[in-house]
Amino acid sequence: MHITEQSPFTPILPYSFHSTAFDASQYQDDDYTYFNQSLPIKLQRAVAKRKAEYLAGRVCAAKAMAPLGITHFEVLSGEDRAPIWPAKICGAITHSKGIAMAMVTDAENVLGIGIDIEHYMADKQELELQGQILREDENEAFAQLGQLHGKPLTLVFSAKESIYKALYGQVHRFFGFDAARLIGCSENSLRFALTSSLHETLPQGFEITVFYQYAHNMVLTECVHLRQ
Repeated sequence: MHITEQSPFTPILPYSFHSTAFDASQYQDDDYTYFNQSLPIKLQRAVAKRKAEYLAGRVCAAKAMAPLGITHFEVLSGEDRAPIWPAKICGAITHSKGIAMAMVTDAENVLGIGIDIEHYMADKQELELQGQILREDENEAFAQLGQLHGKPLTLVFSAKESIYKALYGQVHRFFGFDAARLIGCSENSLRFALTSSLHETLPQGFEITVFYQYAHNMVLTECVHLRQ
């Protein structure tokens, strides 16, 4: 599989990251050996696209950890499909249609990182999915966001995915899109508030800032959960 070490994005958060472009159509199982990764048993019967995405994400993770002095560590997945990072490391992985990225940190005040890359939804899809992604009490803030950007639902969807990744390490259970409510927006960030208590460190009303940027019909969102 051809992997190009490039990224259309430079994240706002100040943590180690790596991004690649990859061509899933060129994927072969031998690529895992070439990139010093193991093909998980649960993926052995998966389609080539899924195998390629997983591999690209793990290559990014390995390269993002190298500046922290961590080498030869394979980021496996738990039963909940969440990446298993080395001790004292927080990180996140994302991929979307040929682009993958990983971000990691060993900062002691970081409890979780969330990143997500999404390609723009079609206009019809944005309309059809609003009821699944948005709460009714987000309508006002969402309308304001729509005045700033042409693909507001893609942005909110991606932001809520990043929030989930950033908080999961504390919550350790599934929570849906309705767990976070959009309460404000600016040219490069969104503000959300939790609609219920998810953890003793994440009470109802807890506010989260998600940074975002656009490039090449894609959006990158990123957030961090800091120790209070």
